[in-house]
Amino acid sequence: MNERYLIVNADDFGLTGSMNGATAELFRIGAITSSSILAPARCAAEACALAKEGGIPAGVHWTLHAEWADEPWEASSGNAAPSLLKEGRLFADAAAMAKAARGADVTRELEAQYRFLCDNGCAPDHADSHGGTLYGVNGRFFFLNAFRVCGAHSLPFRFAKSNAFISRQMGGTIPRALELAHRAIVKAAESKRVPLLDELVTHPLPVEKIEGYEAMCAYCERELLKCGPGIAEIFFHPSLPDAACEAKTAQWQKRVWEYEYLRSGRLNRFAEKEGFRLVSWKDAPFRAGR
Repeated sequence: MNERYLIVNADDFGLTGSMNGATAELFRIGAITSSSILAPARCAAEACALAKEGGIPAGVHWTLHAEWADEPWEASSGNAAPSLLKEGRLFADAAAMAKAARGADVTRELEAQYRFLCDNGCAPDHADSHGGTLYGVNGRFFFLNAFRVCGAHSLPFRFAKSNAFISRQMGGTIPRALELAHRAIVKAAESKRVPLLDELVTHPLPVEKIEGYEAMCAYCERELLKCGPGIAEIFFHPSLPDAACEAKTAQWQKRVWEYEYLRSGRLNRFAEKEGFRLVSWKDAPFRAGR
């Protein structure tokens, strides 16, 4: 595969009405090619309806916790996965969830979130992980649960064969343990015949460490230039301006910047100039593992 393919994904679809509005608009104007729906979030049913009505390609954004929720999230599996629940709702703290979770419950919840999308008329075209809880960084091998469900439904999974994503997230240095974990996850995906990305890009820093909107845009473009042949995804968390969310966290400004960046068309013009072919997960030429 000598061509470079790029998926432009809007994450956290379903988290808030402002994010739903941003994602629907961005797809309508051709600024994104993909989205990821948070099934337990309070606006997830609306996101599914928007995806169905607008033809927005969507994946299931698997989450085992609820740190962004304005109100506690209920598990999609109801009470069928009790180790994932605290006082009847999903844990707010990812570390506490990872310590308490049982593997069978994780699989039940992942399957239930997949079914939620299907039951709302939005069959997922891929799966990915909210907060990275399925990537093994919490010491739990939940990626094995994810690969079982992906295999059952022929879903590719958001994880990169290249470890450049880890390097970016870690500021340029990959600890030996993470390097070995990365290899293990890629090998596990191959053994389960779950297709993975070749490259994965997002802006890793919180808003207070970004030197403004222009610096954020330039970072994304600089990192895309490093992507070789194959299938890459760049993902964002775009939102319309939302005074209520902005009052809760300064991090919301980054989401508005990402919306503005995508809406400007600058990213797609840059990608096309550099020879990327913009695709959805469904249209990307994934190949299963060995």
